[in-house]
Amino acid sequence: MQYPERPSTDPKTEASDRDLNESLYFFPDQQISESRVRSILQHGSLAERAWVISYLLRYAQWDDIWTYVSRDEVREIFPQLDLPENLQTAWARMLKVEAPVA
Repeated sequence: MQYPERPSTDPKTEASDRDLNESLYFFPDQQISESRVRSILQHGSLAERAWVISYLLRYAQWDDIWTYVSRDEVREIFPQLDLPENLQTAWARMLKVEAPVA
């Protein structure tokens, strides 16, 4: 799923508005703005939210993750996240997520 969005280049745009439209570093393969991430996290489908949170957990710095989501929000959506097995195991341990019984 891709949400290409170009940063604002209008010189009349306030600095804070430009900051909201700049591409976030934890989406290394596409341009996603902070406002788009926040919109998806608030109003997106389960799949869209899982996509954003997966990127956060893969690429964002620790403190940055928690400016977008809470630990409870991550726990709730954890089964839908797209993470490599080793990262999924590490996050499950850190967040005390119970592994599903097979």
